[in-house]
Amino acid sequence: MPVFHDSEGRLHTRRTFVFIAALVLLIGFATVLVLVASTAISIEVLAIGLIVILIVVKLPLLAFVWWLLGRHQEKPGQTSWSHEERGEILAYLEGEAAQSVSRPDAKARLRYLAREAWHVADTAPDEDKASAVAVALRISQLEPARSRPAPPAE
Repeated sequence: MPVFHDSEGRLHTRRTFVFIAALVLLIGFATVLVLVASTAISIEVLAIGLIVILIVVKLPLLAFVWWLLGRHQEKPGQTSWSHEERGEILAYLEGEAAQSVSRPDAKARLRYLAREAWHVADTAPDEDKASAVAVALRISQLEPARSRPAPPAE
């Protein structure tokens, strides 16, 4: 449905939330209306009204939420990152690596970040693989600040 997803298949959360909230309000309003009508008319109106609410509102709402939950299931071993998301991940990893150089646990953090960058490179399509490998290599070549040799004294 183009109303609830953009052209790349990402969910418009605000629109979806507003739609679901409107349906929940409709359920509440319809239930109150049926209860008021049944007290004024008869108990049969209550039974019929509740069945109508179930069939007309609650089942479509349940089907819609079920469809939303099942729409974008990722398969194990397959990534669904877009080019932009992959770039953001690599930029984040490189930024964290640059900040980690001066930390006491720099060696372990750099190894972890390099593994993550290599994972992105392994799962990247051909057009993004070169930049992902370059980031992974740059992170792998960083050394913790304490293990660097001291500059020569003058």
